[in-house]
Amino acid sequence: MTTIDDRASSLAAPARTALERLFDPHSIAIVGASANPAKRGFQAIRALQQSGYAHLIYPVHPTAPRILGLDVYSSIDRLPCGVDVALIALPAAAVPDTLRQCAAAGFAGAVVLANGFGEIGGPGAEFAAALASAIAETGIRVIGPNTSGLLNVASGANLVGLEDVPCGPISVITQSGNMLLSLVNDDQATKGPGFHVCVGLGNQADIRYDECLTEFVRDPGTGVVAIHFEGFVDGRSFLVAAARAVPDKPVAVLRGGRSEVGRRAARSHTGSIAGSDAVATAVLRQAGVELVERSDELAVVAGALADCAPIAPGRKVAILSDGGGHATLAADALAARGIELARLGERTQKRLRHLLGATAAVADPVDVAGATDTDPLVFAEAAEILISDPEVGLVLVIGLYGGYHLRFDPKLRAIEDAAAGMLLTLTAEHGVPLVIQSCYAGLDIANHDRLRAGGIPVLSSIDHAVRVVAALDGRGRRLATASQRSALVLPPSAPAIPGSGLLDEPSARRVVAAAGIDLGAWTFARTVEDVAAAVADYRRPCALKVVSPQVIHKSEVGGVKVGVLTAEAAQHAQSIIDSVHAHVPDARIDGMIVAPMADAGIELLVGATHDSIFGPVVAFGSGGVMVEALRDVTFRAAPFTEFEAREMVDETIAARMLDGYRHLPAVDRHALARFLVRVGDFVATHPEISELDLNPVIASGSGIVPVDIRIVLREKAGDDND
Repeated sequence: MTTIDDRASSLAAPARTALERLFDPHSIAIVGASANPAKRGFQAIRALQQSGYAHLIYPVHPTAPRILGLDVYSSIDRLPCGVDVALIALPAAAVPDTLRQCAAAGFAGAVVLANGFGEIGGPGAEFAAALASAIAETGIRVIGPNTSGLLNVASGANLVGLEDVPCGPISVITQSGNMLLSLVNDDQATKGPGFHVCVGLGNQADIRYDECLTEFVRDPGTGVVAIHFEGFVDGRSFLVAAARAVPDKPVAVLRGGRSEVGRRAARSHTGSIAGSDAVATAVLRQAGVELVERSDELAVVAGALADCAPIAPGRKVAILSDGGGHATLAADALAARGIELARLGERTQKRLRHLLGATAAVADPVDVAGATDTDPLVFAEAAEILISDPEVGLVLVIGLYGGYHLRFDPKLRAIEDAAAGMLLTLTAEHGVPLVIQSCYAGLDIANHDRLRAGGIPVLSSIDHAVRVVAALDGRGRRLATASQRSALVLPPSAPAIPGSGLLDEPSARRVVAAAGIDLGAWTFARTVEDVAAAVADYRRPCALKVVSPQVIHKSEVGGVKVGVLTAEAAQHAQSIIDSVHAHVPDARIDGMIVAPMADAGIELLVGATHDSIFGPVVAFGSGGVMVEALRDVTFRAAPFTEFEAREMVDETIAARMLDGYRHLPAVDRHALARFLVRVGDFVATHPEISELDLNPVIASGSGIVPVDIRIVLREKAGDDND
């Protein structure tokens, strides 16, 4: 029973931040409480009581005297000052004024359940604007609207209504109540580690993903953050928060709205705007999150990341199986994810042969060939041999482990239990993770539960087991390279480039060159005579390109000539003028770009855009005529480091041609990485750039030379086109 002293100490607790009070509330008001069991205002109180919430609950209703044994307050202004959280179970129209009353009463925050805001358009947009005004005026922190609620499993602050959620290390951020339910069910089905704090953000009128992620990572009860999202209000802030979080705690993400159909569904569901899937995938991986593609993977991967040590950098995977078919499937699945099997040393193979007998396969994958059928302890002994090999960073056990006493002889149960103890000791002493796939993982087997409690995942699905291995491999690689990566914080802006819309190429070249990006030699020639003089000065074949505000695609109107020699320069320049006027009679020709022909090399695409969600993003891939044919492109959020630029290059098909393709000399990859970093720095400090296109960029033994430069600036307020 709560005493007066308890109430005083709760409301006069040491100062905590608004978010701390919101995610771990020591007092909760149910605004819109109800005595009707069918109403959310009744169900919320019941869920708090059934979940063991030990702090104060304040039902608010204008007339009801008592609800579920609790005294009811007729209005918010009659509550004690300083309640932590309000659960607002009222219609959308009533929410803004209710928030103002809560703020006046000293609430830290509110969970707004109502839908009917921006996600429905029309009158919902008006309610959304009124809600935003109330938040801005008062500073109260708000989860939602259109939210599934908030759940702190450890404290019993159950404002979601899910029953019997196991307590553990997974904290969840989602936009969908159904996704939270799926995660809980998936975790229970695989006997995962359980949950800490779960929040449904809904429409993100106030509190966003990045704030939740940062707060959860600070919480010692969180071991991993599992995230489902359909769209960000501020994607760049999330990238920064993730890049800061990942060195301390892993982050696993499942995205919705990846296809155009999915994006339409996301807009109708939460009012979110989902951006390009290719960009989002690349920049989220850049920030270090573990992306999962299937809904049934998120809980499994998150649980393993919370429980297991990562694979040490440079080490590989050993498969230990009691069946060749399962071993082959696991090996294929690992190979598909780019996970290498260990090359076991000669001493390791000899020890395995001595243990397992002549018929066993002792090269990775290791097949025990029946040696465990009568003595499952052999699994632990074989695992010890594998863990001792310096190339092995993880052992994936495949087959029947834990179920031998069911499959063959009940007397084997004690031996399997002993083997479980040995496996736990091995992974603890050596720091090498184990993952177990067993056909019997779905049953209630004591040794499986003991392994799970000790941080060894036991899963029934080979695909899930392999997905966990891939996540642990990625985690190890990320931690090993953390110091070589960007924090993704945008630098201060440089003085803005004057103008708006498409810059003429000479201006674009000057701006790019001023940023320290080498464009090679070039001249802007205004007349035919200037063109001839420039070609003569270079003393080598040149390229000529028309400069005209009416001509965007120069080649299509005869506005480009290549391989031009001194003797014919004037003739070719006049030919360009005549051809352009023939195709575009009213074209104003300002002059021509004259540049020496680049040495033979690989044509690359380097570009940048200001993504509406993630901010400045740089693109790299195969360029020239191959852009559309190959669609070979990857992305990084700017700014980024040379290490990240080299990773970017390695992701593309173009990378295969940089080390001396056919008759072409090798390209200096370090020079290419530095070039990409400069492009990233340039667009990161110039938010007014909407698009930057360097295509093609000729990469050869002599350098990195952009051939065409195109810059589009954002239209400024007050422009005719705004």
